[in-house]
Amino acid sequence: MEKESIAFGIITRNLNKLDPINSFLRNAVENGHNVEHLIIAYEEYIDPVILKELQKVCRVTTVKRGKAPILKSYLRELGLSRDETESILGTPFKEKYGMVSYGTSRNYVLVAALMLGINYLMFFDTDIYPKILSEFHDGSYSFIDIDFVGSHLKYLKEKDVILTTSDYTGYYIIPKMNFPYLLELLKGVQKEDRFYFISSVDAPVTRNTHSENIFNTQKSLGGNVALDLTKIKIIPPFFSTTLILNDECFLGRGEDTLFGPEVHDKGRCMDIDLLVFHNCFGDFPNKPVIAVQKNLDRFFYACMGWIIRNPFLNWLRDKYKLSTETIDRDKRYESLLIGSRSAAEYFNDKRFLMLPNAYNLSYLKLEEDIKQYNELMSSWEKLRRLIKEK
Repeated sequence: MEKESIAFGIITRNLNKLDPINSFLRNAVENGHNVEHLIIAYEEYIDPVILKELQKVCRVTTVKRGKAPILKSYLRELGLSRDETESILGTPFKEKYGMVSYGTSRNYVLVAALMLGINYLMFFDTDIYPKILSEFHDGSYSFIDIDFVGSHLKYLKEKDVILTTSDYTGYYIIPKMNFPYLLELLKGVQKEDRFYFISSVDAPVTRNTHSENIFNTQKSLGGNVALDLTKIKIIPPFFSTTLILNDECFLGRGEDTLFGPEVHDKGRCMDIDLLVFHNCFGDFPNKPVIAVQKNLDRFFYACMGWIIRNPFLNWLRDKYKLSTETIDRDKRYESLLIGSRSAAEYFNDKRFLMLPNAYNLSYLKLEEDIKQYNELMSSWEKLRRLIKEK
């Protein structure tokens, strides 16, 4: 039987602290799992002291986004052309804007895992922890211990399953808020289904059970996702869009949205009901407040990211006939005009006035995004074939 190899995959700007990486490594050891590799795609800086500590537990591979010649050499030696390699790992906005799309960042880890011969690759974000928030009341809280690796492996090893994922416990990614025409703003960014939650709920999500409601899904969440790389003939790359506006590079969200549509009728993506803890504001259990500047920034960039993502996401869903919703672009734009003006006035933040322009530009560049996506998929199909032939 071929040796089973497991790797954790991390995306970070700087590696300057042990947690939560150390928590995941410790959780694996405590539950009897050998995580052979830790793959870190970073952007600026690796603290050598932190790196040395992690190397005591497992092998660590670091790749710098935009400057990872070993990965490009691997793809070229496989047989990909320079252009095909760039379609997978290229970072055209790194030098001028210091930005790399979310999809490309994850592809650095994915390609590194393929190069290292990893069987199972498990991603978690640097604000995620291997435990479940089970209770929260008046600032008092408790957690449920879990077997993160084992929970993913249990279902990842089922027939035809290529990906396992789940949502999170903890506070929602943007704080509770309400202001005139919030609903219109959310309609403009295609998030109106979150209106009640955003406008009414300020308590974190809790869960006192797990691994009970297991189901096939079209939705994967990159901060809590595992891949069976032995099924590379099915696994797609990551992809997300970007937008240059007012000489600033903005990143579209949803780099994991490809997986459900691309594996449709080929393999299964499963939600394993493992709602790991997401400390997305970095100061749990403090209640997040939208008036705090870093939280308002988070809300603005979330809105911008959804707007940039949506045209491609709508096209992809239509391509695979995965949605019955008819997107009325004009009505959503009208809602966005009203909602963004109200947000700009309410928060005294002119950045929100950029959203309608971003909306139009994102649709105008859709054909360009589709072309980039097709080039990526073509290069990835060749990579799959070359790996199989090795």
